[in-house]
Amino acid sequence: MKISFFDDEPEIYPLQYGGKARTITNLAKEFVKLPEVEQVTILSKSIFSDKEKFIKDGVNYIALNDSNIIECLAKEVNSADILNVHCCSFTFPKIQGKAKKFYFLHDVLIATADKGSHLDKSLGGQFDAIIAPSEFAKSVYEKYRNIINGKCPCYVIPRNLDRNMFYSLNRERIKNDKIAPKLVKKIIDKYKYIIFFPSRPIEEKGGKYLKMLTEELNRKLDNYCVIAPFGKDNNLPKNFINTGWIKTEELKYYYSIANVTLNFSILPESFSQVCIESVACGTPVVAFPSGNIQNLSRLNDGIILVKKETKEILDGVLYALKVKENKIQIDKDKQKIIQEFDTRTVIQKYMKLYNKFMEE
Repeated sequence: MKISFFDDEPEIYPLQYGGKARTITNLAKEFVKLPEVEQVTILSKSIFSDKEKFIKDGVNYIALNDSNIIECLAKEVNSADILNVHCCSFTFPKIQGKAKKFYFLHDVLIATADKGSHLDKSLGGQFDAIIAPSEFAKSVYEKYRNIINGKCPCYVIPRNLDRNMFYSLNRERIKNDKIAPKLVKKIIDKYKYIIFFPSRPIEEKGGKYLKMLTEELNRKLDNYCVIAPFGKDNNLPKNFINTGWIKTEELKYYYSIANVTLNFSILPESFSQVCIESVACGTPVVAFPSGNIQNLSRLNDGIILVKKETKEILDGVLYALKVKENKIQIDKDKQKIIQEFDTRTVIQKYMKLYNKFMEE
């Protein structure tokens, strides 16, 4: 079986920009290990390399551009058996070929003039099936599919947790780790409490709530900091530390040193990679009840839901600080996440679905 992935954004290589990009590269690396899989390929306009084609971790990477994208896609549809489509801004063309096409529903938003999204692409494309990461995402898709009398079926396969990338590390081990980021070592030497905000603090990610929270925290906590990819904002308090964009392989250090991770997304989250990654690294998450996060919180006590009110957010953070100190509870939460999103189980679900359509 030949399996391919097409992605239009965000960055796939050399950085994996966000949960969607990590999902694509992680799945590709797992598929290539299977004896029944002959070849795995990732095609993307967000591969930034001097080489148009190269191999990494056994996966073929093909960098696309405006002049070759349609030609390369047409070729891939006629050579691959499975094509996994991850379109956010690009409209996937109607190409006839042997490949079974599966569209990945990464969000349940309709595209606007200033941003791409996935729901409209899933409703408007010619695919063999839609793959949703949660029952919540599927329910939104089905609602609109019924309105337009759509025929494309939807299957739920959750994102998997890459255990090679996400696991807990205690502070002493990190201090002695030669490849741990220097910034991480500096932070754990200086601050007692560390609050991690993994997303850019933009409006849709709840950035305004971060500043509101810290005004209250200043009255409750001493010697704490907030770490996040803040960018070039120079008007931040001294205890707001800009991490810059964090490489996937370094995320475990930031999750592990944190006492609490914040997920303040005000968008209807289709899955929430942040929640499962943080808990797997031994750190509880305080989040708004957005989309599938409500379902994840029912599965795991390490995901603490709060309303968009400063008092409740503050109480949630203070509670999470106590949870972090409860090693028995933390280990229990970790094991639940590891078991629920085990890579082998998730990969088996994909192969079962692929084989079903190949047989048909």
